[in-house]
Amino acid sequence: MSLNWLYIIIFLSRISLNENVSLSHTMSPDIMKLNMQKTSLDINNNSNSSELLAAAADFYSNEKYLRALKRLQPNSDSKAIVDRATKKPLDEVLAALDSLDEFNVNDVQNFVSEFLHEPGVEIKSANLTEWTEQPDIVNTLHNNDLKQFFNALNRQWLDLYKTLDSGMLVPGSVSSHLPMLHPFIVPGGRFLEIYYWDTYWTVEGLLVTGMFKTVRQMIENFINFINLYGFIPNGSRVYYLNRSQPPYFAQIVLKYYETCLNSEKLSLHEKSQIKHFVLNEALDSLKKEYNFWMKEKLIEINFKNKTYKLNIFKAKTDKPRPESYFEDIITADFLTDDEQKSKLYQHIASGAESGHDFTSRWFQDPMKISTIEASDIIPVDLNAILYKSELVISKLSDLKGDLETAKQFRNYSIERMNTINTVLWSSENKMWNDLNINRLTAQSEHFYLSNLSPLWFGVEPPDGVTPMQMIDLHIRNSIDNYNGVPYSYIYSKEQWDFPNAWAPYQLSVVEMIHKHDQELALRMARKFFNSVYTGWKLYDAFYEKYNSLCPGQRGAGGEYEVQSGFGWTNGVILRLIEIFKDKLLED
Repeated sequence: MSLNWLYIIIFLSRISLNENVSLSHTMSPDIMKLNMQKTSLDINNNSNSSELLAAAADFYSNEKYLRALKRLQPNSDSKAIVDRATKKPLDEVLAALDSLDEFNVNDVQNFVSEFLHEPGVEIKSANLTEWTEQPDIVNTLHNNDLKQFFNALNRQWLDLYKTLDSGMLVPGSVSSHLPMLHPFIVPGGRFLEIYYWDTYWTVEGLLVTGMFKTVRQMIENFINFINLYGFIPNGSRVYYLNRSQPPYFAQIVLKYYETCLNSEKLSLHEKSQIKHFVLNEALDSLKKEYNFWMKEKLIEINFKNKTYKLNIFKAKTDKPRPESYFEDIITADFLTDDEQKSKLYQHIASGAESGHDFTSRWFQDPMKISTIEASDIIPVDLNAILYKSELVISKLSDLKGDLETAKQFRNYSIERMNTINTVLWSSENKMWNDLNINRLTAQSEHFYLSNLSPLWFGVEPPDGVTPMQMIDLHIRNSIDNYNGVPYSYIYSKEQWDFPNAWAPYQLSVVEMIHKHDQELALRMARKFFNSVYTGWKLYDAFYEKYNSLCPGQRGAGGEYEVQSGFGWTNGVILRLIEIFKDKLLED
């Protein structure tokens, strides 16, 4: 949603002058007490313990800081406020903030000029040494227009490859960016950090272009997160440490492993090293992450007189998100009860943890984000993803020779599939539904693409229903009538609702259909491919989301302007080119 500047000023004037508190205490105590390794939170590599990380988290969630900068620039992106590194040691910045008159615009401007860098000053372009202008796949393409388009996509990696370089930061200063082992691919636009589930589709594209070492570095960055925090956060910022995102790490590792072992470019020795890495360090991390989800985000429900266990999104916070502070407090403004506000803030953050921030899927009233119930919902897609994770861990354990663990996780997957097909299946609608844990009924009567997600993770539908019967019933008409299948058909003005089409779902559905009906899969791939291709021809840009009604036009809605770049769109289109090649541009 776009916030009117005058409304923001009026709203801020109602907030108590005495409020100078932090939101960061709502982070997990385990995270705030981490024994952080000495890495590049401070470029000079002074003592970078958990205290400095906690201090950074505290500063970037300080409500006086958030209010003061928003008053200065009411129309500014809220995220830009928390993406500013400090020019001076944090203790000096906090002392100045404490004495700052937040209502005096000149004083706030002077504070910003003296103590804060522009957003992203510590995020620099990195040298992507593995990149090549002519990856092997180019030799399989014959259409010159497709080759030109492929080259434009491939060149995007050079712009999106970043490193954390705090060379401009003095000792004791802080950044909201987390320490990183290696350079990383960002989505693009306002997103100058990595995002968990985005990375899966970025990896798809990197593997198509043969950048195996770059993918290995991204996996090692995630392993480092798991070792430090016990899980992979939503993104690589301190304000994301109270939530994760859809857990695609197991699929990232498996995709890397299988692609490398099937590659003709790699030697037997290189493949042996990759196999050792995946079956040891990576596999150990997969199990650690799985344990996090089973410990922190597991719920038991009594359904039809039997107890079942499934997973939910549930952020560890009951405060506004620092990166969307004003959007959240305005959403909760109608509430007067603090407990109700706290619950609403958790629902909002849990919706963000889902990666679908936001969609009417999570709302009791499809038109009102203030009715969001995300942490009270058992999501179809999350449980299908974890089903796939269980299969991956079982497979890799078997390859390692750990037959006991392989059997254990295979049994977990069987149990989960049966639970998904018992608790979340709608025989009437021939699809799976999210379940509201309070009402024990389907969260929504409306259709969302995620209702079909178990299909592409390998869950067989019950009742003798076939995958293609579900495709025919729910989305075949959309394949022919839209330029990419929209995520939903609700026009709520949220970004994950109609008419937006998102690259990740296009690839997931296409790959699933391709196993059953290659002609239909190609037809669907062409529709979305043509939209991205047209947008590139018209605007020389690749977008985060696209308008399914108008080929080439960017999507809209949500909390921020549509972003270009764009990591997961590029990865999906490169993968579609790998699958269908010249057929994508044939009539």
